[in-house]
Amino acid sequence: MILQQKIEAVSFDNPTFKTTFKKAIRIDDCEHQQEKLEVLRNAVLNSAIPNSLKDDIQAIFLKWIDEFTVSHIRLLRMLHYIDNYNYEEFLANLQDLEENHSFYNQILKQLNDKELIELIEVYKNFKEEKSPFISPVPQPIVATSFSLANQIEEIDVRTVKYTEDIDSIISNVKYKSQKSRTTDLGKQFIQFIENPIV
Repeated sequence: MILQQKIEAVSFDNPTFKTTFKKAIRIDDCEHQQEKLEVLRNAVLNSAIPNSLKDDIQAIFLKWIDEFTVSHIRLLRMLHYIDNYNYEEFLANLQDLEENHSFYNQILKQLNDKELIELIEVYKNFKEEKSPFISPVPQPIVATSFSLANQIEEIDVRTVKYTEDIDSIISNVKYKSQKSRTTDLGKQFIQFIENPIV
């Protein structure tokens, strides 16, 4: 019933569809990866179906489809449907992870910067014992120092902020149940690149 309603609502005369279709053809001419072409096709199909996305948002989404690699799209989908994966399945989709940790961390950062996903920020405290005879070297990290009464050594407590990386996400998949990491904008983007016919 829903599928039939979607098909009946398709309008190829819709100006949004025509614009999306023309832009998609330009992107298609420069693309060879099947997964990316499929995402592009889905975006064109979705633009023919009346939806709540404004033209400007669809234009930005098309720009991101052009800009993103297959790895961006795959990782974004994995983070959106993260609760569907167990540890082994998650790793199986990141076959080249061992040699590409920094690459995946860069993708996470880019998706987070575009506010498509939310990465957890963690604050950790580190205690360092220092000798009173060595003058401290200035540190760029904000630190709180305090002296313990009747003790010779001083203890520095340093608080450092960490943003989740690919290893901590994988660890969380292994040891905790996860929920979707996509923001509202990320959910809209996922809907825009998913096949509307299924």
